[in-house]
Amino acid sequence: MMRKTIILTSLALALIFGSVSKAQLVNPDATFEALALKHFIDSVYGQKIISGQCDDKYLNYIETVTGGKAPAIMGYDFNGICPSQGGNNDADKAIRWVKDRKGIAQFQWHWISPNADGDWSSGNFKLAQALADTNSDSYRNMIRDIDLVSAALKKMQDSLVPVLWRPLHEAEGAWFWWGMAGKDACISLYRLMYDRMVNHHGLNNLIWIWNSYGTDKPNWYPGDDVVDIIAWDYPRYTGNNTSWTQYQQLFANNGKPFGIGEDGRLTDPEILDEQPWLYFLTWAYMIEDNNTPEWINQVYNDPRVITLDDMVPGPKAKPGFSRKLFDLDDNGFETTTLNGSSSYTNNGDITAYLWTLNGQTISQQAVFDHSFGIGIHSVTLTVTSSTGETGSGNVVITVRKPSLSLSKPVQVSSTENNFGNVAAHGVDGDASTRWSSQYADPQWYSIDLKNTFYISQVIILWEVASAKDYKIQVSDDGINWNSIADKINMAAGARKDTISNLNGTGRYIRMHGSQRNTSYGYSFYEFEVHGSPANSTGEATDEDFRVLPLQEHGNRLIRISSKNNFDSITYKLINSCGACLQHGKMPGNENEIRVNPAVPDGFYLLQLAINGRIHTEKIIIN
Repeated sequence: MMRKTIILTSLALALIFGSVSKAQLVNPDATFEALALKHFIDSVYGQKIISGQCDDKYLNYIETVTGGKAPAIMGYDFNGICPSQGGNNDADKAIRWVKDRKGIAQFQWHWISPNADGDWSSGNFKLAQALADTNSDSYRNMIRDIDLVSAALKKMQDSLVPVLWRPLHEAEGAWFWWGMAGKDACISLYRLMYDRMVNHHGLNNLIWIWNSYGTDKPNWYPGDDVVDIIAWDYPRYTGNNTSWTQYQQLFANNGKPFGIGEDGRLTDPEILDEQPWLYFLTWAYMIEDNNTPEWINQVYNDPRVITLDDMVPGPKAKPGFSRKLFDLDDNGFETTTLNGSSSYTNNGDITAYLWTLNGQTISQQAVFDHSFGIGIHSVTLTVTSSTGETGSGNVVITVRKPSLSLSKPVQVSSTENNFGNVAAHGVDGDASTRWSSQYADPQWYSIDLKNTFYISQVIILWEVASAKDYKIQVSDDGINWNSIADKINMAAGARKDTISNLNGTGRYIRMHGSQRNTSYGYSFYEFEVHGSPANSTGEATDEDFRVLPLQEHGNRLIRISSKNNFDSITYKLINSCGACLQHGKMPGNENEIRVNPAVPDGFYLLQLAINGRIHTEKIIIN
């Protein structure tokens, strides 16, 4: 039997380990609770990621869609604390969150102009001038506001509550008044705030976080002596210059953990091997707008993600992440592995595993395979420790008939640059990935269903960058299109469009967007198509064509060899973003395609058309 990793509240963790002497913070007088929280951070950094959510009004939604899971970190804000605003009670909320729920509290501050002549994004407050004249009203108002926040933080310190403190957030973006003044003034304000809070007010319960945008923005890092954690808001996870890569270039030797101060989409745990972020904090309403319930459930139930239940003692059942399976062989069921071996306890060992489905036992093993029929299945894992304590967790297994569009070839009008939201993501069956277009109207997304179908239903799972006006169109040849649905003035935000009772026939189907709901492009997670087969000339077989990529004397050639003598063959060379980079028509029998020098090396789909039939082959060009 294996004893699993211990994850507890900061105070309980410190008591168990007996010492927090190895934990280090920039404040040499840090409280026991702050050091214990830092000890916990150090123990999980590089191993797991701590979940977080800004604004507790979304807590019930998260618990509902995840089967009871909740974020370990709750984000609060001192917005409202200035004299002209009417008050702020987030300190009391944070105390209850830490003391009653055993979570972690994080604070930022949307600080209005200290002179009450504008909000945080106005340029009315002149920071450099205020700092230059300590006798000015502007300077005194600034100190007054810092003292008001310090009083709230002192209340938390008196309640033995440590705080992840992220002041002057997103300064390098220069869209808030503290960043509009430039590097020197902003750094001076940060260090003034540190000195005022720590040395004047004796606030020793703070773990100081600095927002940095890496090499994307000017680097205004205020110094190792006043920063405990470096955090990126809305990082880039994919592409050639990820946010993590930029942090490695700038701060790899500073000895600071890297966190995600804000984000819209939940961080994919799959990236943690390459980008081991300390924590993520989803911004308020974006938990609903930028994430599907299925994706929230999957992330919060992933054993690599620390949730609120991990912060208290006792056995923790970890049944793995929820998943969606497709009945590709049409036999009515799918088999998957259920793995509870990540379950753990802080006291003793896990001695028993009990898996139940609809009240019936399906296994008493830690790991096993099980077959599920079409439908949604909620499986409960109950673990028992050697001390007799129990803990339970749920995982949802969904088995579905595949959409006609699943993993089919696609072409698009454009793809958003640099963010990895490529065309294939719209038909991969994964609600965590998406396609995004460039930021212009119109745009389209076309799917080759590989056979002709009667189309009865389309389901589009939109991201917040949704279409306001769009058409669903079908085609026999991918050139001439007929509209079978016209959607006008659709609601803004993330949504699921289920368009039923359609009456159309075609081999190709597309979404043609004419007006966006946002300034961004068009973006959706999935484009599902449902219907039944119609008369079709079908798909070309491997016997019809042989595709031979050749390297001859530095020339990039593709040889097409056909079994039959066709009059002509039409070809398209399609990249991973769904864009056709080269196309043409040539006589049948045996021919060669010379790849245009402008086509970069990489992975491509070669689509060959003959007498209404299509053959698609994956090739690598280099």
